[in-house]
Amino acid sequence: MHEAPPSPAGPTVSAPFFELGPKNLLRLPEIIEVGEAAQRAGAQHGVAVVLTVPTALIAQTQAALPGIFVFAQPMVSDGTGASVGRCIAESLVDAGARGVMLGHDSNPLEPAALALAVERAAANGLMTMVCAGSDEQALAIAELAPTIILYEPPQLIGGAGGTERPWIRGIDALVRDAAPGVLMMHAGGVGSPEDARRIMRLGAAGTGSTSGVLRADSPALAVGEFIAAVRFGFDEHLAGVTPNP
Repeated sequence: MHEAPPSPAGPTVSAPFFELGPKNLLRLPEIIEVGEAAQRAGAQHGVAVVLTVPTALIAQTQAALPGIFVFAQPMVSDGTGASVGRCIAESLVDAGARGVMLGHDSNPLEPAALALAVERAAANGLMTMVCAGSDEQALAIAELAPTIILYEPPQLIGGAGGTERPWIRGIDALVRDAAPGVLMMHAGGVGSPEDARRIMRLGAAGTGSTSGVLRADSPALAVGEFIAAVRFGFDEHLAGVTPNP
C-alpha cells in the first residue's frame, strides 16, 4: 500500500502580496512568460506572488516557477471516492498546488460547501483564498479562518480602475478583530499600478489584477510595474503616508 504524499510545505503567503489570475485567457507558455516576470519582480521588491491557474496546468506551472505560490482556481468539498470530474483537495496536493481560490463570483459555493472546502483544504495543507463581495460575507468567511479573504465587490470586477475604496480600513479592522491571522486582499477593477498602490496604501495586505496586466501591450512588463506599486504602497502605509482624498 502506497503512503499518501506529503502535504505542501514551506513558506506561506504574507504581506505584501500580489495575485494574478489568468482564468482561461492564457495558454501554458504565456502563463510561464508572465509568471517569470512576476517571479523576478516579486524577488526584487520583496512581494509574494500568487498565480491562480487552471487545474490542468498546476504541476507544470509550479515546476517552472518555484518562487511563486501557484493556487488552483476551483475545488469541491468531496473527499476521495468514486466521483468523476471533480477536483478534490488531495488531487491539488498531488499536482503541487500551494493553495486554492474558493467562492469566486464566477464559481460560487453554497455556505455549507464553502465551509467544508476550507476545512478540507486546510486539512491537506493547502492555503485558501476565499472571495467576498460585501462586509457581511467577509465577516462570515473570517469565521472559517482562511489564509486570505479576497474582498471584491461584484460591480468592480473587470472594471477599468480608478475607483475609490473607502471601505478598506473599516472592513479590515473588523476582520482583524474577528480573525487576526487572516490576510485581507482587495481587488476588482484594479486597472493600473496606481490603483494597486492606493489599495496598499490604505492598509491592504495584498491586491491583484488580471485585466490590468493581460490587456497591457506587454503583460510581462506590466506585471512588474504592478508588483513594484504594491511594494511602494505597502511601504507608504507602514510610513503613515496619508492617502489622497
